[in-house]
Amino acid sequence: MTTDSHPQPDKADVAILIVDDDPRNLFAVRETLEDLGAQLVLARSGEEALKHLLRQDFALILLDVHMPGMDGYETAGLIRLREKSRHIPIIFLTAINKDETHIFRGYATGAVDYMFKPVDPQILKCKVSVFVDLYRKTEEVKREVEAKQRLLDENERVRREMRQAEQALRRSEERQALILGQLPIVLYTADLTPGIPFRYLSDTTQTVLGCPAASFIEDPNFWESGLHPDDRSRVLRQLASIHDAGLTTVEYRWRGPDGGERHLLDQAVVVRDEDGHPAELFGTIMDVTETRQAQQQLAHAQKMEMVGQLTGGIAHDFNNMLMVVIGSLERLVPGLADDPKAARRAEMALQAALRCSDMTRRLLTFARRQQLHPEPVDLGDLVAGMSELMERTLGGGVAIAIEAPPADAEPLWIASVDRSQAESALLNLVINARDAMPGGGTLRIRTANTRFTEPQTGNGMSVPAGDYILLSVADSGCGMPPDVLERAFEPFFTTKETGKGTGLGLAMIHGFVKQSGGLIGIDSKPGSGTVFRLYLPRAAMDSAHGVSIDEDDGHEAFAGRGETVLVVDDDADVRSVAVQAVAALGYRVLEADGAEAALTLLDRQPVDLLFTDIVMPGGLNGRELALEGLRRHPSLRVLFASGYANGTSAPGPEAGASTDAGGAADPGAVLGAVLSRAETLSKPYRDGDLARALRRALDPQAPLAPAEAVRGR
Repeated sequence: MTTDSHPQPDKADVAILIVDDDPRNLFAVRETLEDLGAQLVLARSGEEALKHLLRQDFALILLDVHMPGMDGYETAGLIRLREKSRHIPIIFLTAINKDETHIFRGYATGAVDYMFKPVDPQILKCKVSVFVDLYRKTEEVKREVEAKQRLLDENERVRREMRQAEQALRRSEERQALILGQLPIVLYTADLTPGIPFRYLSDTTQTVLGCPAASFIEDPNFWESGLHPDDRSRVLRQLASIHDAGLTTVEYRWRGPDGGERHLLDQAVVVRDEDGHPAELFGTIMDVTETRQAQQQLAHAQKMEMVGQLTGGIAHDFNNMLMVVIGSLERLVPGLADDPKAARRAEMALQAALRCSDMTRRLLTFARRQQLHPEPVDLGDLVAGMSELMERTLGGGVAIAIEAPPADAEPLWIASVDRSQAESALLNLVINARDAMPGGGTLRIRTANTRFTEPQTGNGMSVPAGDYILLSVADSGCGMPPDVLERAFEPFFTTKETGKGTGLGLAMIHGFVKQSGGLIGIDSKPGSGTVFRLYLPRAAMDSAHGVSIDEDDGHEAFAGRGETVLVVDDDADVRSVAVQAVAALGYRVLEADGAEAALTLLDRQPVDLLFTDIVMPGGLNGRELALEGLRRHPSLRVLFASGYANGTSAPGPEAGASTDAGGAADPGAVLGAVLSRAETLSKPYRDGDLARALRRALDPQAPLAPAEAVRGR
């Protein structure tokens, strides 16, 4: 049903969209806001609101959370997906969803405020008026920017008509000088003799080019000497042709006395005398350095995002294929005991597939498709395990020395970090060190225990007193001057040549260490090499290894006990391998190719464990399937599998979940808590990984919530 917008003056310069399925609420909000001088557009559903957004722009959206069909969160999500509407502020209004989970969800969908009904009219009016005023001021700024652009265009037109308007330009020289003095432009005139020496440069020369106008006029070669060697011949050739063309536009790099490089846009036109003969050159120079840097940074960011999406997708699909290869080889190897040659070949293929699995994990790390998942990590073992990879990366010209703590020292503590991110950080530091030693040198990697007796700060980080594990990477390369050292962790900052570095490596390391609760130290001097020191937090328990299974012991301790496991995967080959592996462990196995078939099986016969892939096309995904399965069968256990290294985020409580007046747990919250404890098994997995995961899922430390807590919805 369509609700027409409240009649407003035809000249209203701002519009507000009010979305609520209750006409009484629409009426109340409209009455509250009608004297703001804004057009009030009313909608009674999310679908109707989206139609209004296709027709016009709004200063603010007041959006009810609880609506039939498409609720407020879904509507806000679709609004944020659309480029033209994602900037519009959203204020959520709700009388039901008042718990912190929904407030957080509201802000996560892009809301600027979350208000509870009944809303105080005065407070609502004040908040809305702020956004109305902000919208009007923004539009005013846009108009001013457009006016400024028109002024620039007009000045450009005046310069093109210089030959016909020279007399008029001279009469208005003082007025034009006042205007142009406020613009980031250098005006100049120059002779048309060889070399085109400057006659005059405007007072803005010092600001735009970093040196006084006299330097260009007194020394005819000063400008040409500052041209970048790669641009000099092109620029001089183009300027030499201006006699025939009459005008030119050229962009080039120019280095001033301070060593700074600027990108300049030079536009010039030939001015003729009264007889029509070329008399002099008149032109403008504009500094476009920041524009070009912004364009390069945007291109780098877009390239990295595209590469990330590509590598993440490839790694996900490759993990599914590896699941089939590794699972099949594990089924095949035991049957080749009587043929040592074939068994050895099968084992070689299995080990190669496992190395491919490690490669996909690194691809996902590079693609930034993993959230940080801290785990106990022995940094000494991590460095030793990467030694072969680092040697290949460094090449023959760089010697690598790995220094472990002395034998009589305390054993190295265990760090609490994301293993894949720690490996990526170490590899980035090794690559940086290699690039700093083009002629060869020595790279030293050291691990040691460190205890801070008081809080420490540095490089935008702050850590409390406590125990940390030091990972130090030192090179004997060229080092960094102070100005480069200060900017070492800036995103996109790099001293490498164009195309040989993104400037993201150290920034990614900085983000990883800071997010891990650690600290970075860096020492460097030109000619003395560079030392990076990463202080990573100590794990609560010094154990980097949990219970392990010997791959040859048959996994008896983790074998099945006749429980029924429902395997769900949309890929038939992956599902077949998983079914065989689960059955071989002593479980009764059912299989389904999607959520709909799985729910049918769950309703027809008892199932102890749901083992489901997370990412499944069409219909419900794995987490949504598990949520629905738990709602129907509260005693069901859940184990997830994913081709992404860390799967996806666990779902929170259902929309509308809260605590009732008697303090009882809301069913949606209970189900969300259950799923938050469910384990995710990363593809491709080994039989031992599967055996452990199945037993942990079926024999958890903490019991599931009683069935009555999730019934009765």
